Amino acid sequence: MRRLALTLAFLPFPAMGETPLQIDLQTDLPYLEQAEVAGGRLWVEPSSLDDRLIWQLVFNGQPVGLADAQVHIQAVIPRPEFAGEDMVFVTVAGGGNACPTLWAVVVTSAAGAKATEPFGTCSEAILNPRLTMDAMVAFEMAPVADDQPWMTYTVDGADIWESALSGPP
Repeated sequence: MRRLALTLAFLPFPAMGETPLQIDLQTDLPYLEQAEVAGGRLWVEPSSLDDRLIWQLVFNGQPVGLADAQVHIQAVIPRPEFAGEDMVFVTVAGGGNACPTLWAVVVTSAAGAKATEPFGTCSEAILNPRLTMDAMVAFEMAPVADDQPWMTYTVDGADIWESALSGPP
């Protein structure tokens, strides 16, 4: 595993009307165990499920709904233009080698927290993160198998759209 710091110098140029995001997504320990976010505090705490240890994501004392062998907070993207929302990228890992990492987005605000279903190509890296003209976050993920395409993911709050690319961006 490695730490992946995303900077403008190494990113492809965004499409017209898109703004690169300077976010640091970590793919090696230490992960964030807690973060102050819009509406309160988000943290990861140990729990148990079927006699096994899991890591539950909790927002202001309430479980968010993502529970797996490992759930870690990766990056917080403030969205004050959306009534004080924050988008929080988290990794969800089941501990297997076939698909080491999936991703989820948790949207937090004073009204609570809502998580997406886990998504991704099983890659540990999010590439070319950017804000679109509609203030949505878009990024690419590399395939981890020869029969998988490169994918673009567009996040609008707790909704995610995916589209296959014909090759690397």
